[in-house]
Amino acid sequence: MAPKENQHLVQSEEVPRTGGSLAYGLNAETNGWNPGTNQWGAPGLQVSRAVFDTLTTYDERSQIKPFLAESFDHNTDLTMWTFKLRAGVKLHNGKPVTADTVVRNQTFLMRSPVTAGAYRYAGVTSFMKLDDLTFSVTLEHPSALLPTLFATQLGVVADPDWLESNDGLHPIGTGPFVFSNWKIGDSLKVTKNPDYWRVDAHNIRLPYLDDIEFKVIPDSSSRGNALQAGDVNMIESTSGEQILDFQGDSSYQVYSNPTGESSESFVMLNTMAEPFTDPDVRRALVLATDKEAFSDATSHRFEDPVNGMEEPSSPWYTATDYPQFDLDKARAMVAQAKGRHGGKLEFTLLSYPDPAAQVAAEVLQQQWAEAGFDVKIDLQELAPVIIRVVQGTYQAVRWGQFGAPNPYADGVWIDPSGAVAPPTFSLNFARNKDDEIGRALAAGIAASDVAVQKQQFAVIQQRLAADLPYVWLTSGRVSIVADQRVVNLTRMVLPDGTAALDLQEGAHQLAQIWLKT
Repeated sequence: MAPKENQHLVQSEEVPRTGGSLAYGLNAETNGWNPGTNQWGAPGLQVSRAVFDTLTTYDERSQIKPFLAESFDHNTDLTMWTFKLRAGVKLHNGKPVTADTVVRNQTFLMRSPVTAGAYRYAGVTSFMKLDDLTFSVTLEHPSALLPTLFATQLGVVADPDWLESNDGLHPIGTGPFVFSNWKIGDSLKVTKNPDYWRVDAHNIRLPYLDDIEFKVIPDSSSRGNALQAGDVNMIESTSGEQILDFQGDSSYQVYSNPTGESSESFVMLNTMAEPFTDPDVRRALVLATDKEAFSDATSHRFEDPVNGMEEPSSPWYTATDYPQFDLDKARAMVAQAKGRHGGKLEFTLLSYPDPAAQVAAEVLQQQWAEAGFDVKIDLQELAPVIIRVVQGTYQAVRWGQFGAPNPYADGVWIDPSGAVAPPTFSLNFARNKDDEIGRALAAGIAASDVAVQKQQFAVIQQRLAADLPYVWLTSGRVSIVADQRVVNLTRMVLPDGTAALDLQEGAHQLAQIWLKT
């Protein structure tokens, strides 16, 4: 198996050099920056880390901590949480951040068709201002995990007037960088926020960089070439072959092994679209999938084959009866199922135009054809793919998800209450309706005892192995590759002095980065 340790990282505790411009190559464009109306994959989350702060975040042990909030607490039965904001924080347009700001933000997001499902999953019923810097959150059922909600897209703090305008082109947040301009499909530039609320241990105001230009370079080879040519200082990569090449070159630093949970790579099946309404067809497809051969062909085994939302190294992992590759069984099930589906089993696999992604889709297409499936491949850019997934207007899609440090924060994606008929927007993208999953999610969320949370999450993993809405493939690793000028591409410190989680769902903080001359 290929090595996955971080290579040649440039880290320093000396007084940082301020100034300079960073160019960052991203693998996809995002369809906008309004958290209530747009959808953010890993590239979108990376840009959002520059422009926005979240109310909470994770430390290096994946424990939830206050961030833009100064503190949070709850009542005895976990049905009300109280959050106190930091004093003196300003939006990029100079407006102060108050409890009114956050309550308006959250009320808007609760009503948005894109994000409302996450609040229903969390059981949130209302937000209320208590004083200028304090607000409360009321829940319809107990939740020990509510603060994790605000470490996500739902926890960003934005100008409520901008948010409510439904503008997704000109974001106004509180983050370390201020939006400057956006050439859609090409690049987005942000500049230093001179009034950012954070200072470092040397009493230097963050961020250190003057500006960052995010360049959209969908092709992984072109992105790597841009780094080698000096056109960008950093890139994100999901190509195992590319990451291994950079790991072997001391001219570049590679961050490939996040402290927290990695997203998984899988094929998501729309269980409300033919032929995947039939559980036997889903099982036949899983049996026809050779994960080991897929990993060999697509990443030289850089990415480990997986069987569920969690990897065996995770404290949340539970072994299940997820079916393993068995071509003979797959062929037999396909032959039987064809009799119920007009004599054939055909579907379209939605994927991406990046050459590496296209190869991966073709590997799967060939494997499934050997079992008797007729599979077409439809290559689309990330933004339209996300829209089709949210609407449920797809059959099968190459996907990556489930990278939250606490898996209950990923529960909204599998919550059976979100399994509604397409084309209604839903965050349960596979539209898998399993009431046992719903009961386990509710029990785990209500439990303050981590042992009970893990017990209930074990039930969830077992049910997913029975329902089979996902054809699990490999551990999907987003790696960050940078030239040797970039210092502290991770190593963010939280306001309480503890180390932050380096990568969260494929994105990292940017305020702590500085450039050597």
